[in-house]
Amino acid sequence: MMKIGEFAGLTGLSVKALRHYDETGVIVPAEVDLRSSYRSYDEGQVRAGVLVRALRDAGVPLPAVAAAVAGSRHSGGAEEALERYRREMLEQREREDRAFRDASVVLRALTAPVSVTERSMPAQPYVGQAIAVPLDGAEVRTDDDANEVFAALYARIQQAGLGPSGSFWTALRPGDERDTVEIVCCWPVHAASVAHPDGGPLGPDVFAAELPARTELVATWRPTSGEELPEGVLHPAVVALFDAVSERDVVLSGGSEVRQAVLGHGEDDFAVEVSITVRSD
Repeated sequence: MMKIGEFAGLTGLSVKALRHYDETGVIVPAEVDLRSSYRSYDEGQVRAGVLVRALRDAGVPLPAVAAAVAGSRHSGGAEEALERYRREMLEQREREDRAFRDASVVLRALTAPVSVTERSMPAQPYVGQAIAVPLDGAEVRTDDDANEVFAALYARIQQAGLGPSGSFWTALRPGDERDTVEIVCCWPVHAASVAHPDGGPLGPDVFAAELPARTELVATWRPTSGEELPEGVLHPAVVALFDAVSERDVVLSGGSEVRQAVLGHGEDDFAVEVSITVRSD
């Protein structure tokens, strides 16, 4: 039998750690003196002590260490616990590395110069189709979802002979249901389409509306390195737009839509234009 100090010196575990491992059931002393509470360890527990030291030094969580030590006299259970923890750590490091890379992309994108101007725009009829997005993140929407809606809507507009009369845009607005927002895919069309409420011949999921004559605040952003922004990140052009709204003390009406369009379609030559109505003309 060995006293706790001797066992600690032999296994490399501190006396404080051994007391904690006793309390948590990881390594229970072979004997405990009822009067002095001195702990004594059996020679056969040295292996367990060495395994615990190795696994804890590697960062393996204590419950996994306890299970590994209790599972087998030999090191097989410990090796499995170590390998399992190694895989978990590699996955975590991959997630962290990806998060750092994404954060670096976002920070660089936020430093790209953004041109913010005001412009007057005439009334513009359009048709749109909304994609509901839950705010709790239970359902993820990607650019591919929007592209699919744009393509289908484009085909319907052409078949109906309504255009389109220009480039598409997306708009962000509160959803019909609580805790949702809507990404609205919009195509500008000829005025005749507005005569068909709820999309008319284009289908029940398509609506027709008109942007009134208006003055817009417009932010134009160009990437500096051709990097692709991570999914789900608020676009730097939108950030710059709201910076400008705040700096100019613009009072927005309730439910104001943020409209986003892409100018140019080359991978290395494009700009993102974001606009919001500051007053109706």
